[in-house]
Amino acid sequence: MIFLDEKTRGKIGFNFVMEGLSISSVFGRIEFSKLGIIKEENELFRQYDNIDKCSLIMKNGKCFNELESLFMRFKDIKNTFKRSKNGEVLDEVELFEVKNYVMLLSELKQCCMENKLELDGIRLQDFYEICDCLNQGKTKTSSFAIYDDYSDKLLKIRTAKREIEKLIYKERDSEKRRELLKKRAEITNEEKDEEFVIRKNFSSEISKYADELLQSTSSVGSLDITVAKARCAIVYGLSRPVLGNKIKLVNGVNPMVKQKVQEKGGRFQPINLEISMGTTVITGANMGGKTVALSIAALNYILAYMGFYVFAEEFEFIPLEFMYFLSEDAESLQNGLSTFGGEVIKLKQILKDIKQKRGFIILDEFARGTNPEEGSSITKALVKYLNSFHSISLISTHYDGVCSVASNHYQVKGLSKVDFSSISGIEKEEDFLKLINRYMDYSLEKVEKDTPIPRDAMNICRLMGIDKEIISMEEDYEK
Repeated sequence: MIFLDEKTRGKIGFNFVMEGLSISSVFGRIEFSKLGIIKEENELFRQYDNIDKCSLIMKNGKCFNELESLFMRFKDIKNTFKRSKNGEVLDEVELFEVKNYVMLLSELKQCCMENKLELDGIRLQDFYEICDCLNQGKTKTSSFAIYDDYSDKLLKIRTAKREIEKLIYKERDSEKRRELLKKRAEITNEEKDEEFVIRKNFSSEISKYADELLQSTSSVGSLDITVAKARCAIVYGLSRPVLGNKIKLVNGVNPMVKQKVQEKGGRFQPINLEISMGTTVITGANMGGKTVALSIAALNYILAYMGFYVFAEEFEFIPLEFMYFLSEDAESLQNGLSTFGGEVIKLKQILKDIKQKRGFIILDEFARGTNPEEGSSITKALVKYLNSFHSISLISTHYDGVCSVASNHYQVKGLSKVDFSSISGIEKEEDFLKLINRYMDYSLEKVEKDTPIPRDAMNICRLMGIDKEIISMEEDYEK
């Protein structure tokens, strides 16, 4: 299970990726709402293989445009298929929509065949019997009506009705006209009865294929989603995940953060990260990009586990039984708890699960809501404790000493390579943010466990143009 609240999904860029998918059909959106992690390895491989096949075809822009156009024409008539399955008689509009659906499905299948798009587990079925049944004679049209030649009885009734209508039009005697209108009403009732019989026969024929029709809507939706996955892979240059016994990122990115950084004139540096069972600690100064590193690991792990390609040149992962991303908890304040209190409540659930299952646990600045001395001690104890379980834990912190008990220590380069003396102070906050995005280095470097955490706080103050007297006082205290 993936335990992420809505705020965290937005924070790590998951919603950004999902909202950017080009899902065009109503059935694609229905299937999209059911997406989740894929526990069976064979199914994961099948999803990756289908993206492979689809990507080769999607490089042909004409094919993608054709498919997108077809997807957009589908209407959600699943309820009609369910009514048919239950033996209910469909009305004329429903019969028209069924006819259009099977014809459109046939077009979609033909488009896939012409472009040699064959995906494992996605089968588009032809319903020739339904189409032939609902067409008048041998003429194939997208329109539908209860035609005269659907039955001899209906033809006779309508012929008689037309004759009566001619007499009504010519008749001037009011009494005779009233009699003719009465006769027409009787014939009209006979016509409705016969039309009902015809609709009942059509509905009965369609009901034989109700299950297949319902299944076909899922196939259309799955095809739409696979096309969207492939298009995303092409646009962003994504790579196929590999299953292994660890989590390894080579040049991994978060597309949401990357876009924001580039919009502000900055350059986003990808990260490299390799973590296995045990606890890995990421350190760095505040505003140094630790949360970004965690979001890259979390986002790509979730995408891979859901059968997507990932935002990295290479990505290896091990499917685990659960994943938590524990960050600051704004909801805890609404419930009368401190931020730290909210973290502890969620941590209790994590510790319960980790004793029974293997998981991927991400903690972003745990215990930031308590005093530094206690926070450092608690975080250090937690890192040591998590190290004893057969799970993967990734923890960011700016507390000293925590990394000494971790399995691995990574450090965000952040602003550590910047020569602050060469940058003059600035006045406007937006200019400061532009500088941060220009100079911030989000990449990671593996360091020794005792490597000190960068001290960039006063450098950032200098960059923002804080009063020199304060900076001078701080330097005196440092001495």
